[in-house]
Amino acid sequence: MINLDRSVDRLAAVNSEFSRIGVAFERVAGVDVKEGLPFEAPPLTATEVCCFLSHRLCWKIIADGPDQYGAVFEDDVVFSQDAGSMLVDSSWIPPDADIIKLETFFNRVRLGSQHFAVAGAYSARLLLGQHLGACGYIVSKKAAQKLFNSTERPKAAVDVALFSPNQMTAARKTIYQLTPALCMQAHFLGGKIPQSLVQVAPRDHINKRMIDRGRAEVARVFWYFHNRPFFQAAEKVDAVRLGGSNV
Repeated sequence: MINLDRSVDRLAAVNSEFSRIGVAFERVAGVDVKEGLPFEAPPLTATEVCCFLSHRLCWKIIADGPDQYGAVFEDDVVFSQDAGSMLVDSSWIPPDADIIKLETFFNRVRLGSQHFAVAGAYSARLLLGQHLGACGYIVSKKAAQKLFNSTERPKAAVDVALFSPNQMTAARKTIYQLTPALCMQAHFLGGKIPQSLVQVAPRDHINKRMIDRGRAEVARVFWYFHNRPFFQAAEKVDAVRLGGSNV
């Protein structure tokens, strides 16, 4: 779970969230832009660079660790009512999965037509189109190592690198979406919730250089031939189960 040292309010909130589902977590101190930008990586903002580096810290821990899978969360995560039982057991994970997106942004996305029943009412479906956000996902040990090795100098925001067809970091991976979603960002609940300092609100990520546009097009073609989403209609990822009612 990524959390900045100065973000003590978010740490308290996310502690309560993990306690609610009965799951322990390892806190990873995020890279804080307030302490200086390690390097610039246009067109990324300074905050996006630090957010990306924070996720790379997690990938390194997973790559060097003993487990075949690791789950990465940002400190504004809100879990479904039965997330605990899913997170303490990896036997449901499809064996070919590199990444499983646990989060929903409540947008319409392209998903594979085949439902892989994984546990209870949950199923995993191939993620065939862009679905941004990096608040919660599972990554295999092998994929974590590849992500870490290939992103020393990030070229896109971390959620774009993970879940956008125009990035080879995503196009080369087998990515699933868990439905219903297991988590979401706290801002979807509204109210006076402390804002996460790990990353700013999502914005459009535009490759401005010609070489970047060329790379994006190559990655997109690779993604489409790898996943063949041509005839899949976009649909909304099911809502998070919060207990009593859904969002």
